[in-house]
Amino acid sequence: MLNFIAQLLGSLMKFIYDSLVNNFAEPSNISFYAISIILMTILVSLITIPMTMNQQKQAAKSGEIQPKIEEIKKKYAYDPQIMQQKMQQLYKEEGVGPGLSSCLVMIFQLLILLSLYRVIQSPDKYIFAGSMHQVKDNFLWVPTLSKADPLFYGLPLLTSISQLAVQVFTMKTSPQSQAQNTPGMGSMNNMLMIMPIIYYFVFRNLPAGLPLYWTTSSLARLIILGGQYIIGLSKRDKEEENEKINSKNSKN
Repeated sequence: MLNFIAQLLGSLMKFIYDSLVNNFAEPSNISFYAISIILMTILVSLITIPMTMNQQKQAAKSGEIQPKIEEIKKKYAYDPQIMQQKMQQLYKEEGVGPGLSSCLVMIFQLLILLSLYRVIQSPDKYIFAGSMHQVKDNFLWVPTLSKADPLFYGLPLLTSISQLAVQVFTMKTSPQSQAQNTPGMGSMNNMLMIMPIIYYFVFRNLPAGLPLYWTTSSLARLIILGGQYIIGLSKRDKEEENEKINSKNSKN
């Protein structure tokens, strides 16, 4: 499966790279290869929009059923096992999977990351068909994206910061993430906050093309989440305004 995804990513990057070469002059400090990774990442991020939208819907549903969850906790406090069963039944009835949508996005990203690792490790196999020696692959201070970033505060640190920004934004705006009393959510939130630190040490020793991908992906995801959050607020304000108007009309 990873090899198949790697071939797809390689073909997409080759298409982007050829389009850049045929239409533009290559900058001296950012190679077309690096730009291809960035553009490919943005396109892949757009694919995750449906999953992100589903994640937002799940979060909204989770917030709506919090009163029911609290009622179950009070009613079955004497038996934790029954309480868990009733909660799972409620989640099933309401179509809510605690943390599931977030995990799906993360799994998708990891599959892309592992596949991209193959592409960056063997670009002559997946992208350039044996002609990689003719291709520049520098990015700003990084001389080659096929090797680790020479700066300890470079792309790996940017990866950690951008991922932390995504996690904080999600926790601050998602009712599901804020629900510490939901089974598993408290420990999951703690784990997700630790992950950016782990990312730094993992990406520190990997080819610099990988933290470039993850940083771009995190920034794109942050923009997508922010846009959806703003749209959600706008819809909520309109619904509240319509309710006030309807309530006023009914009184008259």
